[in-house]
Amino acid sequence: MGWGGASSLSSVVGIFFFTGPLLLLLSTIFEWIIGNFFNMMLCGFFCVFWSSLGILQLPTADIASSYSPTGNALDGALTADYNAGIALYISVLGFAVFTIFLVTLRTNAVLAVLFVNATAGLFTLSASYWRASVGHLPTALHLKHVRTAYVFVYRQLIIYF
Repeated sequence: MGWGGASSLSSVVGIFFFTGPLLLLLSTIFEWIIGNFFNMMLCGFFCVFWSSLGILQLPTADIASSYSPTGNALDGALTADYNAGIALYISVLGFAVFTIFLVTLRTNAVLAVLFVNATAGLFTLSASYWRASVGHLPTALHLKHVRTAYVFVYRQLIIYF
């Protein structure tokens, strides 16, 4: 939401590798040991997601700069191909989380609401990248702020759960 002037993900890219994937990988292993398959599947799924998102945001990977003819990462991050690729990735992730939502309908109402908020947030973020890919940057920024509101509700439900 831009609180405190935060505008870039590269300053927190370490979280994408160590807090997310490392702890989720350990959780996946421990859930497998105690026999909780559904929790193991969720932890493994989000471990892969956070790892791949971390690689996308890692400045030394030069993924955004590979889309720029000049090799500039900022120019590459503004190209239609880069934004459409990320939008497609997040859309596929949204469908996967929606499938998880359908599975959780029988188990727990709070978990189902959590995953429906996560799904809405992912599709909103995907729409943001789609809008950025066609050059509508103010709309893309607004959609990212809306997505952050979904994440806020999602995080509150995680604390409750």
